[in-house]
Amino acid sequence: MALQKLAIELEETVRQTRQMADEINEALSLLMESDAPSDTVRSDAAMRIIVALQAQDRIEQRCVNIQTLVEHMLERAHDVDESLFTDIWQGLTLDELSKPELSGAAAKLPHGEPELF
Repeated sequence: MALQKLAIELEETVRQTRQMADEINEALSLLMESDAPSDTVRSDAAMRIIVALQAQDRIEQRCVNIQTLVEHMLERAHDVDESLFTDIWQGLTLDELSKPELSGAAAKLPHGEPELF
């Protein structure tokens, strides 16, 4: 039950992140529609970006809470067979998650230009 709740919380975090990115993309589309967007269009786009970025705080809070939950669960899980979970982690598609040596590396590596889809 606890892991099912954790999965639901992660799913909601994904939804909120996707919504944040969609709002920013919509704002950028507004700005790129013409060579010289009107003041109203720029204002609308700026407001969409501001609202979307405010979601970052909520997403960060959710992630911190999930991290705390997992840490508490680990403190109480004395019989966990780590080898069972190693295969699951190695099957993930994102290198940062599937390769232990890359875990947490994204925060330390320089990033290039954002990739807009």
